[in-house]
Amino acid sequence: MSKLLKDEIDVKSIKKLAVLLNQQAPDFDIEQFQQRVFCENWTGLTLKQRIRHLSTVLNQQFNTPYKRDYLTCLRLLKPVSVEFSGLFHFVFADFVACFGVDFYEASIEALALFTQKSTAEFAIRVFLESQPENTKVKLLEWSLSDNAHLRRLASEGVRPRLPWAKHLPWIANNPDWVKPIIENLKSDSSLYVRKSVANLLNDLSKTQADWVMDLCTVWNQNQQATSETLWIRKQALRTLLKQANPRALGLIGYPDIEQIQLDSWQCDSLVKIGQTLNWSFRLSAEKKLGLLRVEYAISFLRKRQKPYRKVFKIAESDYSARHKLFSKHHDFKPITTRNYVAGRHKFELLVNGQVIKTTCFDLNGVQD
Repeated sequence: MSKLLKDEIDVKSIKKLAVLLNQQAPDFDIEQFQQRVFCENWTGLTLKQRIRHLSTVLNQQFNTPYKRDYLTCLRLLKPVSVEFSGLFHFVFADFVACFGVDFYEASIEALALFTQKSTAEFAIRVFLESQPENTKVKLLEWSLSDNAHLRRLASEGVRPRLPWAKHLPWIANNPDWVKPIIENLKSDSSLYVRKSVANLLNDLSKTQADWVMDLCTVWNQNQQATSETLWIRKQALRTLLKQANPRALGLIGYPDIEQIQLDSWQCDSLVKIGQTLNWSFRLSAEKKLGLLRVEYAISFLRKRQKPYRKVFKIAESDYSARHKLFSKHHDFKPITTRNYVAGRHKFELLVNGQVIKTTCFDLNGVQD
């Protein structure tokens, strides 16, 4: 059985934290701290709830036996933080987000340290909301840093649809606000940073599609555009490409498919929940197939709602051959993020965003 994410906030790490803090401040009560952390409902807390609970208990513990101020707490946490990484490290930035809003400079400096062992992308949003212009100046500074973790925070922190975080609609509606950050990072040498920039642009494409495509058009016209910039462009347009947006497809260079022929089509007409839907086909052209983006879409049935259409990629390449055989399957194993509803489902095969085959299959609710 795979380990749950929330179990990264575990007994061993919490005890280690308490011991290290005790070494920094001998009056830090290890036993009392652990008793407060492991409350009655500890096992039922989610990952985010555990992190927030741990931040709250840290603040309580710092205030006994006598009250310490926030800056003193930071001085205790900084040397301890370097001994952790990954999800557990989230607690250090979360502590800043909870209790450091009134201490802007010290908190921002702490986040610059904490993000280098994990990420401060969630905590920085508190300061974006409370002091947006000051925080923007800092993010612009970080976007030019030699440190990839700081550059990545500059873009990831302003994502309007950052997963697990409160959305930032004021950025989604005003992308020019973050454009200087994007421009500073558009040719970044770090894949870690480039993925973040692409995700930021992909978020913006959901509310500001034309703005994103206008920016990509400028990049296309720039003869100095690097391979890194072009990589970001393609990843940034991925939602629009799945939606078969003609302008997005043109920006990447996908040609019309008038010369493409579909043959040798085979597809299961019946599949049971827990099994796989299988299909195969061949694409042909008189000369060469060329640049192709091959996808499929399934319109999933939903109870008391319209079907939900989701697009999946099969392959993408510049094919020099005249023929190419494809085979693929879709797994209908039950997953927590989707409930399958039995009945007739619509299946579509797409090439360069255009539907070239539509069929149906029956999903049987019986699982072997």
